[in-house]
Amino acid sequence: MGQASAPATDLFISRKIRQVGIGNGLYPTEARAKQFGITYGELSDMFWNGMNVDYLALEATGNSLKKLFEAGSVVHITNPNGTDFKVNISGRKAIVLDGIMTDEDIREGITGVQVYLPAGEVAMSPVPGTAEGKIVVNSDFGSGVEAKDITLVFQKGKLVSMTAKSGIERLEELYGAFAEGKEDFSSIDIGINPNVSIIPGSKLACWMPAGMITIGIGNNLFAGGDNKSLFGYSFHIPGCTMTVDGKILVDGGTLVSVK
Repeated sequence: MGQASAPATDLFISRKIRQVGIGNGLYPTEARAKQFGITYGELSDMFWNGMNVDYLALEATGNSLKKLFEAGSVVHITNPNGTDFKVNISGRKAIVLDGIMTDEDIREGITGVQVYLPAGEVAMSPVPGTAEGKIVVNSDFGSGVEAKDITLVFQKGKLVSMTAKSGIERLEELYGAFAEGKEDFSSIDIGINPNVSIIPGSKLACWMPAGMITIGIGNNLFAGGDNKSLFGYSFHIPGCTMTVDGKILVDGGTLVSVK
């Protein structure tokens, strides 16, 4: 499917075709609610609250974070679960995914013509070859099967080890089906939507909750990178602390007010 759609993707990019994705990992279904360990009503409320956000305020928050990222050099992510990870972002451009598509955004190309709803993210691709450390993901459903306590080890920007307490087999099978480029640490994404919050005790994992950290491997065109691998995979890591050159942007999963 990835190979078949690649020519169409290239055409979308070259023609700057505007795209809107509905759901962004939060579209309410009974199956997703069960997966997250919450009720369908709770998930539906969360989705619509996220949609009915103050978009101008979201844009302002995103632009503030964008300035901090673009002026920074080193991102450091830690988590009580064992995550301790650093990557260089010097000279990289941040992308604000705020649900607003302006004429200026459209001129930017692929990174400016994409809207994901519910909105609320700031994403960027790091300096290639600089990712170092360990990331631990408590729970992941991206392969279609829940994998628990995944440990990802990165050296010189590459994923060199991927293990898990359980459920890793399907993810390994998926990862093994693709060629080079899949192993690159490729993106950092921070959620900024204040209307979406994680219900305590749930396994909610999606992009936009304020303070959510998401990291990606493989394809990173959406984040302004140049990795065009047919494989792109993201891991959501709630509860993290993130600093840029020592300045705290996320503290224990809570987005810190920035100016």
